[in-house]
Amino acid sequence: MDVLAPFRIAFEGLKPGKHDFEMKVDEEFFASFPLSELSAVDASCHVELDNIGSTLDCVIALSGTCELPCDRCLAPIELPLSFKERLVVKLGEVTDLDSDVWTLGSDVHELDLSHAVFEWCHLALPNRRIHNTEADCDPDVVDHIGWSSDNDDSDEGGNDDIDPRWNALKDLK
Repeated sequence: MDVLAPFRIAFEGLKPGKHDFEMKVDEEFFASFPLSELSAVDASCHVELDNIGSTLDCVIALSGTCELPCDRCLAPIELPLSFKERLVVKLGEVTDLDSDVWTLGSDVHELDLSHAVFEWCHLALPNRRIHNTEADCDPDVVDHIGWSSDNDDSDEGGNDDIDPRWNALKDLK
């Protein structure tokens, strides 16, 4: 079974006006993209396509959750995953998917949104993925790396456990 088939919308013969499509975005979807950072995802994607003559105006909205490793302790953390994007597609002679307005050539008969949804999902991920509190992190890992909420990665903390080799470098000018 082709997992990406629901993301290919046949627009030939589609009546003018608005049309709604629902797609499931899950582990099987991301398995189709071997370099994906995401795997454990449970989300639904809603596409509202407005067929206006030779233009397709699409609003793509996704909402759900994903599971990624915490940046601090590497334990799994569930994060919200959502985005809302607008895509304008014009029908023309030559296919061009590299600009803000996509152009589909006369030889293309369906709009493939799979790669766009894949990219938007990754762009919607937060830059920093950590548990809400230190207590939620894996305590063994937190103890091993010596992280605490008091440590803000600056030298002002007065860390007494500095390697003596680094102390000798402080005297160099």
